[in-house]
Amino acid sequence: MNKVSLENLKIDSYINQPVFLDEKYILLSPDVSISVEMVQRLKKWDYKEIKTDGIPFEGNSIGNSSNGVSATVESSEKESEEQKLSTDFTKECITFLTRYYDNFRELDTLPLASISEKAKKIIFQLKEHKDLLLNINSEVAESESYIIHHSIKTAFLVLAIADFLKFPIHKQIEIGIAAMLHKLGMLLLPSQLYEKQGSLTPKELQVIRTHPVISYKTLKKAEFPVSIYIAVLEHHEHINGSGYPRKLTGDKISLNGKILAVASAFAAATTKRPYRSGLDGHSGIMDLLKGKGTKYDENILRTLVFIMSLYPIGTYVKLSNSAIGVVIKTNLTTPKHPILKLLVDDKEIPYNNKPVLQTRPEDDIQIIGTLKKDEIAILKTKLNL
Repeated sequence: MNKVSLENLKIDSYINQPVFLDEKYILLSPDVSISVEMVQRLKKWDYKEIKTDGIPFEGNSIGNSSNGVSATVESSEKESEEQKLSTDFTKECITFLTRYYDNFRELDTLPLASISEKAKKIIFQLKEHKDLLLNINSEVAESESYIIHHSIKTAFLVLAIADFLKFPIHKQIEIGIAAMLHKLGMLLLPSQLYEKQGSLTPKELQVIRTHPVISYKTLKKAEFPVSIYIAVLEHHEHINGSGYPRKLTGDKISLNGKILAVASAFAAATTKRPYRSGLDGHSGIMDLLKGKGTKYDENILRTLVFIMSLYPIGTYVKLSNSAIGVVIKTNLTTPKHPILKLLVDDKEIPYNNKPVLQTRPEDDIQIIGTLKKDEIAILKTKLNL
């Protein structure tokens, strides 16, 4: 049987299998909720864990309680409302940046005030809905520009990192602006280059690699702050000197440049392109970690892992008891142990009430891997997702 710590037990929640103190003594049946008195009694007896083949979750275990159903519906409605707010805000940001770039093309203007204001609004929204905004859809709609979508996704990431690193607000605004404009130079290149579905030729790649310099010169001419256009210039530099355009190494790259490099690379890896599929959040993190100490600054990568978790929201995971769940909330203190919504049990039977599990280092039930794309597709078909 699996061990579940008392700290993982929520008052008034249930466990979908009998609970034991030892091999003989049954403590709870599935239709009895966990009470304050029971937990206090166990602590008084110096118990730190219980044993069960089941999983703790909120709501009634047999699914016929009106209170349980109501709570589940209310929780689901709240999640949907928050998701809609985050989706609407993301679309608002994409619309803003699209118009900003359109004005640049038509009028050759790059007003600092309006984009500064947008950076402030993103900072505020991240404080309210960080988990949802950091996991925006990797699909780019046909009506959207990949460059715009990528730039907004990168802005959300750099501002979350800057907040974690305790940047003062004016420094956060600057790096947020740099993220939104770091692909500006691409717009001045032929669109067939950055929209090409196949591999670039050496000559085409050489042209593409001029975009940081074009962005830098454009922003410098428009009299943006130095910290903004230097970060934009450096977002493809690698700490081992293998990047471009100046092949800078280590501390010769600004902190903003290092942050922008990590955020832009993660945003790119996890976004679908015409010529390849986007990685899921976990695979994107693991892909970047291969460049730790060579391409990317180790401290910035570590910050990204803390913010996103090793298993970002939306990652489908396999558990040690053969159940399958999806990450619904990350845990900054233990990136390997997010909160899951369980989808199917160890016999591949779907959960009707989608129990919630907080994974913990001390419990027997642990994440042992993530689902592949084809496995996720099969699961979604089975669950009508």
